[in-house]
Amino acid sequence: MRKQGRTAKQLQQMLIQRIEALPGLRGQQTDVHRGGVVGIRSEEGGPNWTVRVVSDRGTHRADIAQIIRTLQMQFDLDD
Repeated sequence: MRKQGRTAKQLQQMLIQRIEALPGLRGQQTDVHRGGVVGIRSEEGGPNWTVRVVSDRGTHRADIAQIIRTLQMQFDLDD
């Protein structure tokens, strides 16, 4: 079943809004801010977009990753 579609800009704005609602992250630059949303080849039922990683993987945050996964389950990237 196809999910609702959004543009990369819309997805990025949605992600930023949710990230900046997390304690201490308002105004902080993340990969979502710097790298943005990019399309990927999706496997059956999998997401067709991700966030480009531009920072050191040591700065990975599980709470931000969860926000990305949640939106990937809700929305597809419009072509």
